[in-house]
Amino acid sequence: MNDTITTIKTKGTEGTIDSTAIAKEKSQILDVFFSAIKRAGEIFSEEDIDVAMKALKVASLEMKEKEEKRRQEEEAILREKQAIEDRKRRQEAAARAARRAEKVRRQHVESVTCMDLPVDYINQYANDDRAQTHVESIPDALMTSLDTLGAVDIEFISTITGKTPKEIIEKLRGSIYQNPLLWNECFYKGWETSDEYLSGNLMQKLKAAKEANLKYDGYFNDNIQALENLIEPDIPVEDIYVTLGSPWVPTDIIDDFILYLIGEEPKVVRGIKVYSDEPEPYTDPKYRVRHDEFTGIWEIPEKTRFRKSKQHGLYEELNYSVYGTNRMDMLYLMENILNMKTLCISDAKDDYGKIRVINKDETVKILDKQDQMIQEFKDWVWKDEYRKKRLQEAYCSKYGNIRRRVFDGSFLEFPNMSPNVQLFSYQKNSVARILFTPNTLLAHDVGSGKTYVMIAAGMELRRLGKSKKNMYVVPNNILGQWKNIFLQMYPDASLLVIDNKNFCASKRSQTLQRIIDEDFDGIIISYSCFDMLSLSEEYYRDLYQKRLKKLEQACTVFYSTAKIDRKRKTIEDTLNYLHASCMNNVCDIPFDKLGINTLFVDEAHNYKNVGIETSINRVLGGGGNGSAKGRGMMDKVHCVQRMNNGGRVILATGTPITNSITDIFIMQKYLQDGELEFLGLQNFDAWAGMFAQKTTEFEIDVDTNSYHLATRFAKFCNIPELTSVLSSIADFHKVDKVAGIPDFDGYTDSLREGSEVFKEYLMDISNRADDVRQKRVSRVDDNLLKITSDGRKAALDMRLIDEAFGLDPDSKVIRCAENIVEEYEKSRDTKGIQLVFCDSSTPKPGFNLYHELKFLLTAMGIPENEIAFIHDAETEQERNTLFSELREGNIAILIGSTFKMGLGVNVQDRMCCLHHLDVPWRPSDMVQREGRILRQGNRNETVKIFRYITKGSFDAYSWQLLETKQRFISQILSGHVSVRDGADVDEAVLNYAEVKALAIGNPLIKKRVEVSNELDKLRILQRDYVSELQKKELELHSIPEKIEAQKKRIKACEIDIADTALDKTDYSAMTYKEQHEMRTLIYNTLLANEDKPTETHIMTYRGFDIVVPAYMKPRIPKNKYGELLYDKAIPYIYLRRNGTYIIDIESDSGISVRLNNFLADHWVTHKKIKKDPELVESGLKSRLKNMIEALKAMEIRQHVLEDELSRDGGFTEEIQALKKELDMIDEELGVKSA
Repeated sequence: MNDTITTIKTKGTEGTIDSTAIAKEKSQILDVFFSAIKRAGEIFSEEDIDVAMKALKVASLEMKEKEEKRRQEEEAILREKQAIEDRKRRQEAAARAARRAEKVRRQHVESVTCMDLPVDYINQYANDDRAQTHVESIPDALMTSLDTLGAVDIEFISTITGKTPKEIIEKLRGSIYQNPLLWNECFYKGWETSDEYLSGNLMQKLKAAKEANLKYDGYFNDNIQALENLIEPDIPVEDIYVTLGSPWVPTDIIDDFILYLIGEEPKVVRGIKVYSDEPEPYTDPKYRVRHDEFTGIWEIPEKTRFRKSKQHGLYEELNYSVYGTNRMDMLYLMENILNMKTLCISDAKDDYGKIRVINKDETVKILDKQDQMIQEFKDWVWKDEYRKKRLQEAYCSKYGNIRRRVFDGSFLEFPNMSPNVQLFSYQKNSVARILFTPNTLLAHDVGSGKTYVMIAAGMELRRLGKSKKNMYVVPNNILGQWKNIFLQMYPDASLLVIDNKNFCASKRSQTLQRIIDEDFDGIIISYSCFDMLSLSEEYYRDLYQKRLKKLEQACTVFYSTAKIDRKRKTIEDTLNYLHASCMNNVCDIPFDKLGINTLFVDEAHNYKNVGIETSINRVLGGGGNGSAKGRGMMDKVHCVQRMNNGGRVILATGTPITNSITDIFIMQKYLQDGELEFLGLQNFDAWAGMFAQKTTEFEIDVDTNSYHLATRFAKFCNIPELTSVLSSIADFHKVDKVAGIPDFDGYTDSLREGSEVFKEYLMDISNRADDVRQKRVSRVDDNLLKITSDGRKAALDMRLIDEAFGLDPDSKVIRCAENIVEEYEKSRDTKGIQLVFCDSSTPKPGFNLYHELKFLLTAMGIPENEIAFIHDAETEQERNTLFSELREGNIAILIGSTFKMGLGVNVQDRMCCLHHLDVPWRPSDMVQREGRILRQGNRNETVKIFRYITKGSFDAYSWQLLETKQRFISQILSGHVSVRDGADVDEAVLNYAEVKALAIGNPLIKKRVEVSNELDKLRILQRDYVSELQKKELELHSIPEKIEAQKKRIKACEIDIADTALDKTDYSAMTYKEQHEMRTLIYNTLLANEDKPTETHIMTYRGFDIVVPAYMKPRIPKNKYGELLYDKAIPYIYLRRNGTYIIDIESDSGISVRLNNFLADHWVTHKKIKKDPELVESGLKSRLKNMIEALKAMEIRQHVLEDELSRDGGFTEEIQALKKELDMIDEELGVKSA
């Protein structure tokens, strides 16, 4: 039976049977089953049947379980199969979508990069008057675009050349680059000149180019290649200055340094930090150092962690003895160092702790610990290779490869400027910088014509439509001078000159309303009137609210918000009092409502006292609240920038650096605030941590009996990176003969031997220096500042030390008087003026050199009424009267101090001599003094500058220090530095070694001066060599395009000659009336269209179009040798067929003859031509000959440049040898070289 059932079951699972068969089979099985049961009842007992039934139930359950399991497995298989199919469908769908998206992307990339114009394209300059001219050469059209629009505009170039944008781009490739941040997926937009694009932060531009290149399938390959060719290797780590507080150092480096100090420094394995042991959770996030770039604040949380530590005894010595003191333990000290705080330990003097006095001993101890910790960090930070590489990359990616841009303004035409005014090349270059950059620091030497640059730039900005309202802020005493120069340059200019007369209380509102309503070419306003202007409450409220939001964001960074809360409260208090303070404004209309687009500030160093928020609270040359005048200027400058996309402010000063290199930070805050923020240097403490090395010492006031803590910036570091950042705003020019400055062939040094009394005093100086160094004398009684001052006085005149010494027959004042009298006699016919500078002994009761010099001069024959002291002119009216007398030549000698006479004394007209009776204290003093005579407007072709030097004194060395520091300043401003660090440029106080060496007459001093001077000379030569190489590379890069353009001109001229030869038309066939009508039409049209912005077609003659060029202004033509052909400026026309030719039109007579002769290639001879007529070639064939000669000259120049650039040159080896020699001398002298 079992076999039968099995068989039946097997049959039931073999395949699909129809329902009737299945029913029949079931019936048969049931019949068999019940028959078996019936028979079983006859054979088995009831118990056997119960057992069997139970067994069947169990079997039934097992069968059901197996069936369920099988069903579930089949369902799982089906689900998995369905899931696989679904996944496959989704993947296929995603792949199809990706292919479609990629196809769309590629089509989009192709559409925006193929350089095909859309069907409905309309050139925006099609009907623009500025584009109604024709230029043959695409490179020339580029120059026209820069001059007309102040930018590279492919559409404009296309309009004036008739070429397609694609042709223009292909032709100019390499001379222009498309900025991926500005193109907006339009192939003819966002183009910049190569010098603009390949300058600035190259690393940032390379990153943007690579990202765009990936997105647009290699479209920006040229950008990447050009940038990579300029990227310089990483700065060697030994050249990078780093300290605790350097803003670019990551916070986890400081965390590791803390662990290093306690002996728990982690090791780095494959870029992962591994800690050998963690006895306490010092790597917990709550202990991590915090740093916020906006506020510049560093924070070390849980500074008492070592006091709370279970291993307190282990760390106690490190915390309180090795790296800290009982008054300031290790982490408090480190946080103060990170925040650049000037350290000081003070004690309460009263029971309430309100009055505190410096604890000198404890302060000295903590300053020593500060130096020790900083040195420990510097020694540690570069030891680990992984950390070294990481920091090097971090520094170089942020501050390396910032390339200085060189500006070329030679293309500028200044169409509206008077032809009587011609700017020098360096002035045109400066105008170009102002046009093409957001903000400019016009740091030209005193007397180099900054006023002309600013006026020309302002007028060009208006012409180009970049600025509508230009305001010029100028010192009160030169307001009239500014107006005169403006009208000299632009006689038709509409000016509003604001002075105390039209800005008095009754007229103030009316004058301000005129600024808003009327269209002036220039608004010239005096300092005093400008300072009255104030910003609106609305402006300040918006500004402060934004600052509060940034502080709120900073709160999320710090463990403790106490420092942020203080800053926030200051702003909130300001907001609370804002309404009341704005009610006190003297102007009804606020500055931010005037609509000023561009702000020019002359003599901007007068606004440097703006105050700096800093923790370096005892720094000399920085910090303090500043003046209301300075803060107001800073606010107004930033207001103009906020309203004009971050730009349009120009600060002009001949002495941007006066007291300290930190003056640079003030100028950068004015003009580079956004860039400083991007670099993490917007706070002075961060800036100082990057560029300055400060020292804090106790110093004695010269005239008091008290000591005080003074922080000085002993050294400035990372100078190349500082100059690179500064180069984006700084436009530096050193005066020279070319710029209309009088010739100055070096100093005339009047050397004198020191008297025996002086030599004895100098030995006393030496002994005093010993006493100070050995601390045998209290610094209240003597110090190096006093010693330096006394040494300078003694070298000037021993009577300044003690009148009992009496007159030295060979004293400086007598030498000076003798030279003045000699020069006075030489210049009597021209009424020459001489200035005498002396800061050490000004007019006062008792003995002083002013009255002594005047007495000597009158005794030697100079009338007393021709000698004046600047100090006697105390009011503005008295100064103006004095200056008028000087300009008239009624006063021949003016004596004064740098402070009184160094600024605003513009009486250079007749100035022939300047005398430095004493040595200036600072480089800026020297610049301001000599700027009185070395300036444009001086009638004398040559001038003299006398220096009075006592041999064996501090004089020669002090002069050398001044010149070295001034060269250092010039290098920083010009962007050409040859050193990575240097001393500050504050007052020249000599150190102990210098005093000793000078006092005892050490011959090494002379040797050091000679070597130092030679080194400076070679550094300058090396700088010029490198600069010249760069110029040659740029020139070589441009020559192929010029050659190609010249070949096209030659080809066009050859075609014109051939066509003209076939044309037998002769002007002689014209009647006299026709000739008269022709020349009258040409001449009258020429005169009527002078300086018009569009080209004017006059007529066609013998197949040539006769055209008046756009912006045609008469000029004095030159022959091919560069010689002037005429005595006066004359107008000209274009003769154009395939080529374009300039024809000078001196008068209306003979125009038709001149044109015919030109086409027939006849020689032209004219009585009014200055030079030999044989030198004046005219006619088409002569022009062709000149073109061919010019082409040959270009090809020769190309070979010459290639040859010169392939040679090795420069002075690197000589410089290194001299540096070693100077270091050896300094080591012997104990003097640290700058």
